[in-house]
Amino acid sequence: MKTVITLFLFLLFSNSISIKTEKIFIQSESPINGRLLIIEEDEHSVYAYVVREDRESIEFDGFLCSVTNPFDNNIDLEKYKESGYPPPLIEKYANEYSYVKNLTTEDISIKWSENLAEISIKGTKYLKMGLANKISYSKSLKTDCPYGKQLTE
Repeated sequence: MKTVITLFLFLLFSNSISIKTEKIFIQSESPINGRLLIIEEDEHSVYAYVVREDRESIEFDGFLCSVTNPFDNNIDLEKYKESGYPPPLIEKYANEYSYVKNLTTEDISIKWSENLAEISIKGTKYLKMGLANKISYSKSLKTDCPYGKQLTE
């Protein structure tokens, strides 16, 4: 047992492994129209939320990516929705962009235009949120599904 603990400590302090301690939480206000966007990480995923103009509630959301491997297809999405927590991504809707390993706040950038918020990860466009039609398109989705619409560009 002592050998295992020693190895773990060696790897941790030699930067061979990392343990994430802070979850992503970003707020961005559009300089064009004053809209507020919140990006938040939970246990499994990162979602973006456009807040209503009165700042009292969420207007619509978008699935940015998963921070864990996608789950088995057998989880009950309805049960998650009823609980009020966003569901983890399941395998049948995942693609090669879905799981972003070791994602940090610094990896995420936001570009605003009059009717669009675009969110990129490490310079790659991952999520487009249409402010006029309240529809999100995610690069992290294989197809249109309960998590949102697929970004096809």
